[in-house]
Amino acid sequence: MADEKRLTLLGKLVIFAFIAGCIGFAFKLWPGNPVSGLIGSAAKQGASAVKTAARDVADKTAKTPAGGKTAPLRRGVLQEARTRGSLRVGYEADAPPMYFKNSQSGDDGFEYQLARLISSEMRLSSAGPLFVNGDYQSLPDMLRRAQVDVIIAGYVPDPSLEGLEWSEGYLDFGLCLAVLKGSAVNEVSQLAGKTIAIYDDPAAERWVKQNIPGARVKSFSGDSGWFEAIERREADALVYDYPFAAEEIKSHPRVKIVQFNLNQSRYAVGVPAGNDDLLDAINGAIARIKASAGYGDLVRRYLSYKSEDVVKPVSGRKTYTVRAGETLSTIARDRLGSSERWEEIWQLNRERIANPHLIYSDYVLLMP
Repeated sequence: MADEKRLTLLGKLVIFAFIAGCIGFAFKLWPGNPVSGLIGSAAKQGASAVKTAARDVADKTAKTPAGGKTAPLRRGVLQEARTRGSLRVGYEADAPPMYFKNSQSGDDGFEYQLARLISSEMRLSSAGPLFVNGDYQSLPDMLRRAQVDVIIAGYVPDPSLEGLEWSEGYLDFGLCLAVLKGSAVNEVSQLAGKTIAIYDDPAAERWVKQNIPGARVKSFSGDSGWFEAIERREADALVYDYPFAAEEIKSHPRVKIVQFNLNQSRYAVGVPAGNDDLLDAINGAIARIKASAGYGDLVRRYLSYKSEDVVKPVSGRKTYTVRAGETLSTIARDRLGSSERWEEIWQLNRERIANPHLIYSDYVLLMP
């Protein structure tokens, strides 16, 4: 009986398949048939359903779809780093003074040394972090794809980069104004209607257009062009991120920086969204590093620029001339009665000095 039922069922299936095939063939011959091809399409979809589902899962976990949508949140990144014994840091190679190859000691730079300090403060590895190189534009996607744990590469927190969260700032900075030595220009207010060179940076272009009336912007990209535009007198001034200007101006001795901190910005560490423990650990590490004497040493080592204009007397203002070994805190303590008042001095001088750690003997400071 069992065999008979089995044969009967098989026969029914054969007959059903034959009828379905005939109907499908008829539909195919019917011109303009609105459902033509649906049967064949359904068969193909059924045959590939498992493969498609598997591919969709892979795409959702490994790709960033078009339109800026991000993959599902990565969780447990800090625990992964602890289990691995190291923090994987995404960085951009050949970006002095942030990261570069030192002919004597190899890898070097402000962000390179900072990443090592962060790893040490987080007690992850005595050997330091694992550095993973990537193009600047590709680093956020590398973070989403779990190829790195954090990115430290001169990123200003950007809300358009979905799937990322940002640490507290590890470096406060601003755009600076550079001109040819001998130029009559010494501040932004003198540049209305002039030609301004910038690196190809939307933020810099927006700032110029919002703050210099009638300015003509000349944008450059690649390895050079912005400093050269001043030297060739193709532009009246350059507006550029200070940390990179401080390094690159060394190759352009005919150019000087005349105004600092045109805006207020900060570089921050990017982490995968949803990893609050990792973000807290990095913020704690950054806070301890910035409070240490070693942080000021880093700033002076990699971001130093001595302005020739800040040693000149300033008429009609209360001033103080810096002596060797003094800091804003010690000057505030000795001259204003409290070291905590150093920020008052800094606010008066922020357009004249790049960073609170970058004051030198013979600098003339404006005083409260």
